[in-house]
Amino acid sequence: MNKNWPAFWTVHLGPDYPVELPLMDLGNGFFIYSFDMTGEAEWNRHAARALQQKLSLFDFYSFVTVQTKSSGLTQTIASEHQSYLELRKSRKGFMQDPKHIVVKSITTENQQELWIGKEKYAQFQGKKLCFIDDVVSTGGTIDAVLAMSREIGFEISVIACVLTEGEKRTEYEGIPLVSLDHIPLPGFVNLEDLS
Repeated sequence: MNKNWPAFWTVHLGPDYPVELPLMDLGNGFFIYSFDMTGEAEWNRHAARALQQKLSLFDFYSFVTVQTKSSGLTQTIASEHQSYLELRKSRKGFMQDPKHIVVKSITTENQQELWIGKEKYAQFQGKKLCFIDDVVSTGGTIDAVLAMSREIGFEISVIACVLTEGEKRTEYEGIPLVSLDHIPLPGFVNLEDLS
């Protein structure tokens, strides 16, 4: 790819809340605009308010997310709900009748596993849920959550993310997708083009 990418990309997490994302090398010349919401309470509050407005048009019982980058966002957006479903990245000894799925993400070198125990998922069986993610890029995480939904027995009726990356989307496999903004995916970049 012979394109000069700016060192920062500006996104909006709300009507008047811009955030600058740095261009980062994940290794071997593969670049992304880094967006990490962990620990960013203000980002999560602004994004949650903006997504809540967009989600008011959809029917769902509660939320499902994947640890850890979307945990703060989901906790904030689900504050009016009794509970939500959070898929974990490792098996815990306290999990009853655990289910698990293997997932591959572009920001993680190795495959990851998603786990959840029946003590958490039983109340969501037969329900419509909104899947919350920070960034939707290739759709690998959505595919894993959809596989988990079939395994457990709940439905993803809408997907909500802060940003889409690479491909702009308003749906994924026929499921409505709402987002706040979009970032490009530079991918493999000739490092000489950036200097």
